[in-house]
Amino acid sequence: MASNFLFTSCPSISSSPSKIFIRPKRIDNFKVNCEIKNSNTINDDDNEGKSFSGKLDRRNVLLGLGGLYGASNLIGVPNEPFALGAPVPPPDFSTCSTASLPDGSQVPFSCCPPLPKDLTNIPTYKLPNVSKVKIRPAAHNVTQEYITKYNTAIQKMKSLDKDDPLSFIQQANIHCAYCNSGYKELGFPGVPLQVHFSWLFFPFHRWYLYFFERILGSLIGDDTFALPFWNYDSQVGMQLPSLYNDVNSPLYDPNRNQNHFPPNVVDLGFTTIDLDASDQQKINNNLTMMYRQMLTNAPCPQLFFGNPIRGGEQPIRGMGTIENVPHNSVHRWVGNPNNKFRENMGTFYSAARDPIFYAHHANVDRMWTIWKTLGGNRRDYNDRDWLDSAFLFYDENRTLVKVTVQDCINNEKLGYKYQNVPIPWKNYKPVPRKQKVKKNPKNVKPSTEIFPSTLKKTLSFSIKRPNISRTQQDKDIEEELLVFNNMTFDENEYIRFDVFINEDEGVKAKVLDRTEYVGSFANLPHVHAAGSSSSSSGTPAVMSLGISEILEDLGLEDEEEIVVVVVPQSGGKEITIGSVEINTLACAN
Repeated sequence: MASNFLFTSCPSISSSPSKIFIRPKRIDNFKVNCEIKNSNTINDDDNEGKSFSGKLDRRNVLLGLGGLYGASNLIGVPNEPFALGAPVPPPDFSTCSTASLPDGSQVPFSCCPPLPKDLTNIPTYKLPNVSKVKIRPAAHNVTQEYITKYNTAIQKMKSLDKDDPLSFIQQANIHCAYCNSGYKELGFPGVPLQVHFSWLFFPFHRWYLYFFERILGSLIGDDTFALPFWNYDSQVGMQLPSLYNDVNSPLYDPNRNQNHFPPNVVDLGFTTIDLDASDQQKINNNLTMMYRQMLTNAPCPQLFFGNPIRGGEQPIRGMGTIENVPHNSVHRWVGNPNNKFRENMGTFYSAARDPIFYAHHANVDRMWTIWKTLGGNRRDYNDRDWLDSAFLFYDENRTLVKVTVQDCINNEKLGYKYQNVPIPWKNYKPVPRKQKVKKNPKNVKPSTEIFPSTLKKTLSFSIKRPNISRTQQDKDIEEELLVFNNMTFDENEYIRFDVFINEDEGVKAKVLDRTEYVGSFANLPHVHAAGSSSSSSGTPAVMSLGISEILEDLGLEDEEEIVVVVVPQSGGKEITIGSVEINTLACAN
């Protein structure tokens, strides 16, 4: 669906975004005062809760200082100046509509939550005082006492009336409404609210799990209860956790891939076909993928969290590294292949109906906490539009509350942290498979002659680098990226392709534990915009892969051209890549 808005922006008053994230300008017939000094950035946790001066703060208008839903009267017209560059507002609960399936049909049940009596004065959630930080345990380490408590809590939640906002079905439907075009942005009736494919992914799911966990604790009268995380990034956790496999347990879901129960090893790059490889090779691949997604490809906030999205903008696809792989891959690895969209876990609208969803996303949330400890420029965004973006949730007292991204960036302030377990991928830096590098490639077509192209087969091409022989200082300031632009695809399809540097067309992609492997793209069937089932009708997707470390490890830093090989693994005929280029991204936040 084409955007209803033409975008413009005030001169940047925060860190400059990457060239690949620059947005088209909106053309308006009015002017906005942009002389707001130091009001668009926040540098550290010490600034949390402080006011920011400025002549006009459109965020205060959007988020509603005088009552959340009163703000809609000020910004309901698309051409209002308040619509300019702003945080994504919370959903308009009053107009929740039937959610859509990836093929454009309707979800077979209503995802809309029960409405509160008063939508005009939704309170801002105040974090309770934390006397003791609870520990979320690794699922494979939990005791029988913990399993019994968890089973009791889930059973109580499932026993609540289906119209109770705390019931399991209503809690599961939160994901459906936020992710399948059930909601529109408050004040932007033509803009579906989508919390995937952008910088909203991590904070939305953190808040989602926070309230789900508190509700479970309240149902069993235990405010120390903490959700488990599925530790699939370590060898000891690379199977479906046993507490979810008891058919007599409320944690069990029959809508899972029956071929993936233990002792089957999870494939963090799963397509739709089981990998023909040994368990050890799967483990090696998994650790390599985690190293690439957490370290090599995520040296900057923009790469880890995903593309920015502002209020009033149509949903985009610019996934962060972890959302892409392993998040999407684990969803489809668990989902039932006998169902059209691999329900439950294999598609957004039904994913949270499987209790293992919450263990999966607890591990995804854990990746956020770990990533910020890895050094370099790995830190949270300091962009006010990210920090002020908002969501609505029911708390454990059945009160609908507004929360913002800013209030969830410190997980310990939310009252939890994760069990300290080994992190083997941190030291799993892959080594080159080949001794001889492809210098000055011959008989390899340049990327400009290959693209645009579909991935009906493996593609090999050369690509020029804009800068060579970069110093360490250069690398610390700017990451060199391999960028796949204008990707359009059928969003009904499970699509994955792998990317290699300095490889042959006959590369065996099932062996990923080597330096030549750069990264992967993995799509999960979803709704991009209301009434849309193909990305060609929305904003084309972009994927950026960090290659500074890889070029160094392969001894290619001084080369003007490199050879790239793209290997389709699933749905290749359904995706078109517009162009591939090498770019740089300033890692300054």
